[in-house]
Amino acid sequence: MKSWVWIVLLFPLPPLVARDQRFGGYILDAAAFRSIDSYCIDAHNLPPREAEVVNQFLSREGNSAGLLAKLPWHRVTACGEGATNTIVRAEFPSHHLPSLFLNRDVNGVLFVFRAGSPSPIYETREVLMTNAFEISGGRFATEALERNALYFLVQILIHDWQKLSENLRAAAD
Repeated sequence: MKSWVWIVLLFPLPPLVARDQRFGGYILDAAAFRSIDSYCIDAHNLPPREAEVVNQFLSREGNSAGLLAKLPWHRVTACGEGATNTIVRAEFPSHHLPSLFLNRDVNGVLFVFRAGSPSPIYETREVLMTNAFEISGGRFATEALERNALYFLVQILIHDWQKLSENLRAAAD
């Protein structure tokens, strides 16, 4: 029994998100969220390593078969003035909690803003990715956790958009 517990602790844990069946995030302005037609993903305020993680995610998931293709919005590659009406921004806030184990935690959250507005119209709940017994302490492990967090954050955004669309269709019927 003891060895089973150690084996489980060696594997990365799945993200910890609330199990609300309706939405995985917070729609703060439903009318603005419904009216999104184009968006860009902004990484300019992130530290260079995190910006690189976002850029790699865009390279991998931004094509027609990637995860971002599941959003019904048109993605604009640059977030310039007037280029789009919506900006999506990922953040990886750090919360260092004391732990008995050698582990690495990465938190992630995704915000959606109307261009020019400082207040988000949507935000995901925070996702926690953890890798128990991270001994290497290397940059690669942190980047892998951030990539996984970003993937789950975008899945939450897609789920919430689909759920909102279903709710609107049901209300119209």
